[in-house]
Amino acid sequence: MIRLLVVDDHQPTRAEIISHLTEGGLIQVIGEAETSDQAWRMSEKLLPDIVLLDLHLPGLIAPLDLIKRLTSLRNVKVISFAGQPRGADVQDYLSAGAAAYIAKGDSPELLKMSLFMVSRGARNVLSPSLPKQLTKLSTQERFLLKEITKRGKLAKAAERLGVGEEELTGTLFELSRKLDLASIDALVKWAKKHGF
Repeated sequence: MIRLLVVDDHQPTRAEIISHLTEGGLIQVIGEAETSDQAWRMSEKLLPDIVLLDLHLPGLIAPLDLIKRLTSLRNVKVISFAGQPRGADVQDYLSAGAAAYIAKGDSPELLKMSLFMVSRGARNVLSPSLPKQLTKLSTQERFLLKEITKRGKLAKAAERLGVGEEELTGTLFELSRKLDLASIDALVKWAKKHGF
């Protein structure tokens, strides 16, 4: 039996999630919270197996800080739950300690499967709506992708980064190959599509 804390500031969303997840009796919802502060207090008190955490909550604790706090508790795992998934943010949440990043638009069956996978120790579980390559990106590569999606040509990006345009082009070509993309233009489009 998985002991679950559901954290979302929208009550109808919580009710729908709970209804789907508790079918079959393998998941027990031990609490609900609607702010980051409530989520922290309840997690400290209840020590759930998994916290299903909406990433856009009211409260004083920022999402990344909350994930770090929650995963510092004994045996507590976190699944990040995003209404508007942004590929650019995925690695930040996983690095903070989240075991999974799931989109609210994913099917209830997929969410349930993610809960079972995380309860058995799986890490880096991603929504199928996000490309798997996101977990391969280093901090420097993510920063680079954010820079090349800003307005202006590559020459401007190179200037902002303090490197030559030729050096930047070479680096972006290698990054395109790493992500199985055909060109630097395709890399820029991919980065924009995923919120960089």
